[in-house]
Amino acid sequence: MKVTARINGENQSFVDTLTQRGITAKLVKGGVIVELPARKKKSWSDPDTYEVPAEVNDAKLFIEVTEHGGGMTNTGSGTVVCGLSGKPLRPYYVPRGGHLACGTHAYFSVPNAVVTVTGYRRDDNVTIEEHRIVRDGNVVWIESKKLWSGELEVLPESFSRFRAAAEAASAKGNCYHCRCVHFAEAR
Repeated sequence: MKVTARINGENQSFVDTLTQRGITAKLVKGGVIVELPARKKKSWSDPDTYEVPAEVNDAKLFIEVTEHGGGMTNTGSGTVVCGLSGKPLRPYYVPRGGHLACGTHAYFSVPNAVVTVTGYRRDDNVTIEEHRIVRDGNVVWIESKKLWSGELEVLPESFSRFRAAAEAASAKGNCYHCRCVHFAEAR
């Protein structure tokens, strides 16, 4: 996961200016996507932090996250992505070729907060985590919080909105050499 910024309006000179400063930026339909520069960690336990350049201070921030994984012979896990309500999200890119087995199967760009659900091969355990962008001045990071972990059959009623995502994550974790998307809004 990482944090990006989106600026409305296609502006090649803005992209060129950021690129000259060593900041990755690219034109997309209707705007510019900026990969926020990662800051150096002070210790291994610190979260990954990103610097918000002055030029993109008012931009909308997004979490870049993927659906990935699958089952292997004796192990494996699969992670799916959903909104805070538990509903599937629409990926901006789904790879169709190359080596896909147990790799990345869908890319999502989600404003502010997202939930990932991971299922594990050979058991019915799932882990539900919430990820939020936190900002302090020109520094941002993703704060992750485990909402629940346990056997799918005993998913508490308070997390029932994540049942479909949890079932999809469990299926993905058991999908041998998975090459497909298990939980996403149709394109």
